[in-house]
Amino acid sequence: MDRTPPAAETLSSTARRHILFASADAPEVAQARSGLEDMRPKWEVEFASDAASARVAVGQKLFDAAVVDLLLPGSDGPSFLKELMEQTPETLRIGLTTALERRAVEQVSVAAHQLLSKPCDPNVLKAVLARAFAAQDFVSHDDFRKLVAGITSLPMLPPAYMELMQELESEEPSLERAGQLVAKDMGLSAKILQLVNSAFFGLGRPISHPSEAAMFLGSETLKALALSVQVFSQFNQLKLVEFSVENLWKHSWTTGVLARRLCEFEEAGRAATDEAFISGLLHDVGKLVLAANHPTQLEEAIRQARQNNLALWEQEYRMYGASHAELGGYLLGIWGLPSGVVEAVAFHHRPGQARRQTFCALTAVHAANTVGNVHPSPPNLPHQLVDMNYLRSLGLVERLPGWKQLFTDSLEKRN
Repeated sequence: MDRTPPAAETLSSTARRHILFASADAPEVAQARSGLEDMRPKWEVEFASDAASARVAVGQKLFDAAVVDLLLPGSDGPSFLKELMEQTPETLRIGLTTALERRAVEQVSVAAHQLLSKPCDPNVLKAVLARAFAAQDFVSHDDFRKLVAGITSLPMLPPAYMELMQELESEEPSLERAGQLVAKDMGLSAKILQLVNSAFFGLGRPISHPSEAAMFLGSETLKALALSVQVFSQFNQLKLVEFSVENLWKHSWTTGVLARRLCEFEEAGRAATDEAFISGLLHDVGKLVLAANHPTQLEEAIRQARQNNLALWEQEYRMYGASHAELGGYLLGIWGLPSGVVEAVAFHHRPGQARRQTFCALTAVHAANTVGNVHPSPPNLPHQLVDMNYLRSLGLVERLPGWKQLFTDSLEKRN
């Protein structure tokens, strides 16, 4: 019996996107209008100068994305974003704020998927929107949209990570300053020091300060660790009988480590190696979203998977017509992570359905999650086998014994 779900239908490349830009800042509006003009007719942008007109627009049309100034007149921007989340949770929500305002809004819960600094560079906005829409294309089938519509609480891109990104992508980035930013967050600092001093990195001496860790790790690894640690920390309070955040972290850490090692083994290049590491760390983030939004249904899916002798993602397809993998890819896409990461997460259970059919981060994560999986999450469920048809199509079957030995050696050294 073929248990593989059908490939996700993708939107046509000519599908029109509807975007709401709500701001009373005339220069900001003019810049956005000019900067997004070259995306017409593919993108249709409507402008609202206050909350009342924004509400009217939302009442008349379903928007794919809403870009909202947090100081929107008539109602503060955060309140409007919360209303939008409740009415159309599938709409991508982007908040605009100054650096000074950002520190204030980080202290409260803002229903935005991303916060962008004002004045917002139109090229940055276009890149964020394009990546998010591409992620939606990966998972655009109706069943998945129904699943997303029931999600009322998607985690925000962590503020400390955004601050770190701002430093590392500045004109004169400094790893020392990046380490100092990490040091400001005691929980994040302690966790990164614990990880960098683990056997995986094989240091000859202990690292005692985040700035020293940053210099050793490099910018991409530091960002990957910071993002994954902060994402998981948002779910520490989850207490389910059938699901453990701690066990999921152990599994995700192992997957990220092995995916990175495999890319190094295959000499896949720095970019693919970095993408594989962060993809492995976050490949199951969709499970966290389901645990936070549908805990009862998730636990039932786990019980049914055990009873039906299915992997969890297969049972999720039976119940939802979609799985945690697509949900995770969708989340990372609206956060603006690279398409290679989004694809690796969205298709890590069924790599043959992905667009990119060559050795890449997806290959490494799929192999690490199957061949190297020693911390299944949740435990005691049927283990997914590596997709031999996928490896065969890439001409990689003969590489499999070497990968198995690499994973075994890596796990023995870690222990």
